[in-house]
Amino acid sequence: MDYATVEEARDKPGLRLALTMGVPGPWSQAAKYLFEYKDIPFIPVGQMGARENPELFDWTGHRNAPVAVYNDEAPRVGWYEIVLLAERLAPEPRLIPANPSERAMMFGLITEIASQGGLAWQRRLQMVDVMYAASEDPKVRKTPDVLAIRYGHNRAAADQAEKTCAEILTMLTAQLEIQAAKGSDYLVGATFTAADLYWACFSQLLVPMADDLNPMPARLRGPYNAPKTLTVDPLLIAHRNKMYERHLSLPLEF
Repeated sequence: MDYATVEEARDKPGLRLALTMGVPGPWSQAAKYLFEYKDIPFIPVGQMGARENPELFDWTGHRNAPVAVYNDEAPRVGWYEIVLLAERLAPEPRLIPANPSERAMMFGLITEIASQGGLAWQRRLQMVDVMYAASEDPKVRKTPDVLAIRYGHNRAAADQAEKTCAEILTMLTAQLEIQAAKGSDYLVGATFTAADLYWACFSQLLVPMADDLNPMPARLRGPYNAPKTLTVDPLLIAHRNKMYERHLSLPLEF
C-alpha cells in the first residue's frame, strides 16, 4: 500500500485513515475494508506498530492505528466509531442491519472479537508470550516489552487468555450453526455485515491465510498462528474464506 506521511495528509480534505504498516494488524485491516467495501475514497497514512509515532500523536492525539479523520471532524479510533462513520458516509451497501435485534447481535459479536478483553486482545497477550519465549536478547524484546505495558500483559492474564479465546470461538461457531439452520451464510441476518468483515480480518490472528494471500513477515507467522491447544473449528475458517471470496479484496495489503 502506498502510504502518505502525516505531513502530507493532515491538511487534505476528505477521509484520512492511519493504518499500521507492514503487518496485517486486524484493527487496521478491518477499518480499511469498511471503506473499501463502500467505495469511500481515503488517503492511507502510515503508522508504525509499537512505536511512539509522534507526528500522528501531534495530529490526532493517538499513537496507535487505526485512526479515521474525516474533514475537520474529531479523530475516530474505536472500531464502533469507525463502523458508524463508514455507514454514515455511504449508507449503501449496508454493513449495519436495519433490524434492531440483528443490529444489537452484530455489535455484540464484534465486541467479543475486537474490544478490550475480547478475542484479539487475548490473542495479543498470547503473542507477547511467544515473542518473549523466542529470545532473551533485550533488543529483540523491545517490541513485546512495549506491548506488554500497553495491553496489561502479566502471567495471570496470559494464563487466562486461552480459556477466553476458546469460549469466544465456541460462541462464534454456534452462531454460524444457528444461522446455517436458517439458511444463511452470514453471522447475522441474511446478508454480509460488519460482523462478518471483522471476523474475516481477525481470524488472521488464529489461522493466517497463505503467503500468496497474506504476505506477512515470516517472523510474525508463528506468533499469529493459534497454539495447538486452542481449537479453531473449520467452520469458522470456511466462513472466513467465503467472506473474502465474496466481499473482500485479496491479497491483503498492509
